[in-house]
Amino acid sequence: MSTAVNAAKKLKSAADEAYTLHPKSCSHAVVHVMKKYIPGQEFANANDLLLHLELNPRWLRVTVGELEKYANEGALTVGGLAELPNGHVVVVYPGKAKMAGGYTYKNKKTGKIETVGPRGPYALVMSTSMSAQPDPWPGSMSKGDKTVWDPWGNNEKFSKVVFWRFDPTVMKLAPAC
Repeated sequence: MSTAVNAAKKLKSAADEAYTLHPKSCSHAVVHVMKKYIPGQEFANANDLLLHLELNPRWLRVTVGELEKYANEGALTVGGLAELPNGHVVVVYPGKAKMAGGYTYKNKKTGKIETVGPRGPYALVMSTSMSAQPDPWPGSMSKGDKTVWDPWGNNEKFSKVVFWRFDPTVMKLAPAC
């Protein structure tokens, strides 16, 4: 079995475990996966975690078009959007990209059932959410069955989401004095 296949299986296994253990906390789920790659990784809420990814040289920004490739190689890739009071973070999930959307939701303002039109294709995602109960956004919960676009549910928000790939070959920098 190839190294990439084994690495993708490790990523899938870690994401599946995180989804099961932390269905109501995206931050806990993402940090759970990160700990499989970075022993000693400390917990941080979504907004603080996104700042950490941005400032840490071991995390490299990647484009939406690169996500499927990296996930299928087993590279830990995390994305998110900082918002107040709470942002949202996800792990890119291995597998073949698919169309986003195509599911229904209840519009909280009108009470009507509406459909999120298909778009994409996009890479798959592992996503959990504290807003999962009692009336969850259907795109916020995914064990690889939805895409990286779905947790945000619209192009305006998704255009602000940033993704980073963990590069274990980058040496940690010495602490600043």
